Amino acid sequence: MKQLEKSLADKLVGIAIQQFKVGYNFKKSRLNDIRKNEEFYYGRKINVPKGRFGVPLPVMAGFVDTLMSKVDDPPTINFGYKDLADLKISQKVSSAWNIESSSTRENWPMKDRWAKKLACFSGRAISKIYAESDPKYRNHLEVVDYEDFVSEPMGGGDLERHLFCGQDGIFRSRAELLTGIENGLYEPKQARMLVTALKDKNFKKNEDIYRGKAERMRKLGLDLNANLYVGQPILKFVEWAMDYDGERYYLLFDYQTGIWIRAHKLKEVFTSNLYPWESWATHEDAFNFWSKAPCDDVRPIADAMDTLWNQALDNRQKKNYGQRGYDPDMFPDPSELEWRPDGLVRIKGAVKGKDIRTGIYEFQTPEVVGTIDLLAFMDNFLGRKTGITPEIQGQPEEQKVGIYFGNLQQVADRLGLYNKSYRECWSRMGLKYAWGAYDHLTESMMVKIIGESGVEWDKLTHGEAKKAPDLDIEISGGTAEMMANESKAKKRENALVMLNADPELRAMINPRWRIQEILKHGSFEEAEIRTALSKESGNIELLSEATQSIQQILKGKVPKINRGANTAFIQKIVDFAVDSDVAIDIYKKLMGYAQAHVKIAVENMTRMAMVMGAGGRQPIVKKGMLPLSEQTVVEEPVPGTPGGTLSTSLKASNILRGKSPIE
Repeated sequence: MKQLEKSLADKLVGIAIQQFKVGYNFKKSRLNDIRKNEEFYYGRKINVPKGRFGVPLPVMAGFVDTLMSKVDDPPTINFGYKDLADLKISQKVSSAWNIESSSTRENWPMKDRWAKKLACFSGRAISKIYAESDPKYRNHLEVVDYEDFVSEPMGGGDLERHLFCGQDGIFRSRAELLTGIENGLYEPKQARMLVTALKDKNFKKNEDIYRGKAERMRKLGLDLNANLYVGQPILKFVEWAMDYDGERYYLLFDYQTGIWIRAHKLKEVFTSNLYPWESWATHEDAFNFWSKAPCDDVRPIADAMDTLWNQALDNRQKKNYGQRGYDPDMFPDPSELEWRPDGLVRIKGAVKGKDIRTGIYEFQTPEVVGTIDLLAFMDNFLGRKTGITPEIQGQPEEQKVGIYFGNLQQVADRLGLYNKSYRECWSRMGLKYAWGAYDHLTESMMVKIIGESGVEWDKLTHGEAKKAPDLDIEISGGTAEMMANESKAKKRENALVMLNADPELRAMINPRWRIQEILKHGSFEEAEIRTALSKESGNIELLSEATQSIQQILKGKVPKINRGANTAFIQKIVDFAVDSDVAIDIYKKLMGYAQAHVKIAVENMTRMAMVMGAGGRQPIVKKGMLPLSEQTVVEEPVPGTPGGTLSTSLKASNILRGKSPIE
């Protein structure tokens, strides 16, 4: 990847540093409010005079945690086809995303929850998505802290329209810098200048923006300043993207020194020429990126509730431990008036005969009435205005199904304000995922797709990945959508019951569709439904074994004969041989291996038919393994080669019918 000319790169970095200052200073006041939201969530310390109560109520924590519980399910990205010819490619790309976003890879669901948590405080969820191919292909998703992110002040709500944006807090170790120099990622002279200039060898510290993170840790009682040791030299960089003279550029530089280690045209790093960052807003604003957050609405009410609550505690303490006045002529030692077990109090004899009650006066503290009612009112008011009501916090008051579904719909409508921006952001993230595959998926990737016979394994090739950005992107799922569809699902279920109850209407409906709908309402997965509707009786284990055999043949090994094979087992191998772009010798071995199972499959399927016809159930056969080397493999003529006259589709058809491929 070609670096920019040094003169141009130096000029752009100088501009970028000024842009960073402007963007950071612009959001400073907004960050102060965001930090207050965090303080209320973590449990702020209320400064009060000695003897007064300063107990914070977990109002903000309850609001945020409940809101998170209602939006914690991420949606699913489905890549659809515009041309029917791209159907299988769209299935493969969707499967690739499912694999890479899973909890064992990039864990999109977990990172989605992290981003939502930050959005509760700041009104903005920010993520970065990119891919790499060195040492191997991998697509990455990272959550970006709003403390680190900087954008154009007048850029507005759409990040892609900003003239510049970037991320601070990109840390690189000395070893990573040296590795980057060796593989050509970093400009050698520039990077070596920074390696030589490393002074703070063992501490990971960020000067200005770092303070915001340290303050966040301090609220939880964690001292970041005293615990920065990481054991190796660390440098902090700013990752920046900017528009200059109609061209977008990508920069990675040290903010303190202005030394850059990467400087490219953005389209050389990301072919799409799109920023790697994506963001969605809880409260969209066309002209302001740093728009309000849900916690901004809650904080004043939480503050007022804290005040009322502590006033009530102060009042009760005054009533229980109030002040009193005494007559020194009657009680010479006031310390004796303090309560103690079996205590005695001296009373002067000169005043004997006086009513002892006249010697002590207790100052009355009036009862603070209505505090509990006012707190309850404020809690309910907060719920109505935010959608986080007692009913959805686990205290349902209505038991009727119709009202219950109505409540779910209201919650979905409330959260819809967040959900629309959120889903649109996920669509853009899906597009950037596709572009990442376009740029870096250079080797085939095994993916799992749902075919007519259920789950099937296939390869997503480099050429197919090149078509990924052109696919349609559909977003489905998520808690808000699930709640909104509850009543719709109930209506569909009722309609299906009515159709099945009427013989005439039932006869007019496609039986396959009716079975699919019934199984869907039974919570069966799509793969299970396809398997159930498949004409083949092959099960998932046999298909898995067929795939393992294919992989062994591709590696030059000789797999053993599978005594439990059926026609689905053979079909899997034949389909792979026909559809895959494999060498001719591999093709022959695959077709020969499939043919070797024809007799076994016919026997197994015949035995199964006899068992099912007798109304009984028993295993097809006890599996045994026979090495392929002990049987005769017919290496047949291949279409398109000298002497090849038989069509591949005919050979496959014959095999599946239990016949010889040459009949």
